Amino acid sequence: MALVESVPIEGLSVYGVQQKDYTVEGVPNCDYVKAASVAMFQEANAIEAETSAYAAVLKARQRKLDELGWALSVIVKAVASLPAEKPESDDLSRHDPNLKTAAQILDKYRRGTNADLKLPVNDDGKVRRDDAMMAQSAVQYEIDYETNEMQQDMVTMQSLVSKRDNAFSTAASLVQKINSTASTLIGNMG
Repeated sequence: MALVESVPIEGLSVYGVQQKDYTVEGVPNCDYVKAASVAMFQEANAIEAETSAYAAVLKARQRKLDELGWALSVIVKAVASLPAEKPESDDLSRHDPNLKTAAQILDKYRRGTNADLKLPVNDDGKVRRDDAMMAQSAVQYEIDYETNEMQQDMVTMQSLVSKRDNAFSTAASLVQKINSTASTLIGNMG
């Protein structure tokens, strides 16, 4: 049940609604300003929940980018460690034992749209140079893709934060108006 219930149709007029037509947090006959402020706080809290979910997505994406970046650095280092005259099938894993860990990271993130995101380790535990070079290209593509996705997520996150801040600001302004009106009424009574 919402904190602010709807206004009955008979309460509407060309000038807005009657002064006390709202039920707010179970309290009947509340005025528009209090109802609007509660509604804005509700909206701000709903947006805050969505913002938290987006923050978790961004953290997971950043963790993935960190792991892929580490794997890419290992692959690039291993490929660069071999002189150009070495045969393509030379075992890179003996030059850098981290290649097997990099292969596990790539397997962790491989999905249908990027099946090339792999670093094959042969049955005998060897990593071929040409496989590492193909993996390097696939990892670079995946990092670019994830970076673009993260930028889009960050724009969405910024939009949510702006909406949340606006809702809180509007609600706070309405609460100040309520307090100001109450102070004026009390001042006029005395």
